[in-house]
Amino acid sequence: MSVDQVEQANNQFYSAFEKKSIDEMETVWSHSDETECIHPGWELCTGWMAIRESWERIFQNSEPMKFIITNTRIHIDKEIAVVVCLENIQSETLGKESKFGILATNVFKFEDNNWLMIHHHGSPVANYFPPNIQTVDDE
Repeated sequence: MSVDQVEQANNQFYSAFEKKSIDEMETVWSHSDETECIHPGWELCTGWMAIRESWERIFQNSEPMKFIITNTRIHIDKEIAVVVCLENIQSETLGKESKFGILATNVFKFEDNNWLMIHHHGSPVANYFPPNIQTVDDE
């Protein structure tokens, strides 16, 4: 159980988010009734089914987003890993580009030989100064 494995699980979460793929989210999250998710400005979602529904709503009602994850800190204690990171997000709505930051805490549990997410909490960052993020067109 290494930091690299936890970082890979965290990256898979953001890949699923960026792709707006509910199928990939299915593989990232624990399907336990005890899983929890707090999206910025939302109430607590508890249990995989409620969390899945929240991601479906987000994916249906949001424009594509590009994530650059920075300031990552990972702590592992036996079968629990905590990741704190800064989500640098770039999006475009109605032709206007926006950049914003979300400070996230992602908690993973080692289940069935995988690190699966059991908790996600995102909070907006005040006084956010975004790094230079390349757009998909720039790559």
